[in-house]
Amino acid sequence: MNYSKYIFTLILISFSFVLSGQVTVNEEPIVKDAMAKYKRVNASIDFVRAWRIQIITTDDRRSMEKAIRDFERLYPHINFDWEHNAPYYQVRVGAYEKREDLEAFLLEIKNEFPSAIPVQADIEKKELITGNG
Repeated sequence: MNYSKYIFTLILISFSFVLSGQVTVNEEPIVKDAMAKYKRVNASIDFVRAWRIQIITTDDRRSMEKAIRDFERLYPHINFDWEHNAPYYQVRVGAYEKREDLEAFLLEIKNEFPSAIPVQADIEKKELITGNG
């Protein structure tokens, strides 16, 4: 394989970019149509598979309610939800697109909720947050 040809082409493209300050991309019609379809389909999907932090799993409703009160007092700006999957109550907080987005917050809340763990869930796109909340 002749790498010098590719390197020369790359240098030529880079040099022309520096001189003109613009790059023009000419897409093939099939690529343009595929990208437009991808954008339409993606825009119509309201839910994504993402992450929440489960702060408690218990079979005691009072413990679950206390955990919710404690969480609301400490983090009033962060949404939570709870489910009853008999016999357990589960309280989940936050809505993170990537697991690494929740790690800092997980470490922080483990002081108050030592059993907190990351869990995957189907989450509405509009709920997603980044960073530590």
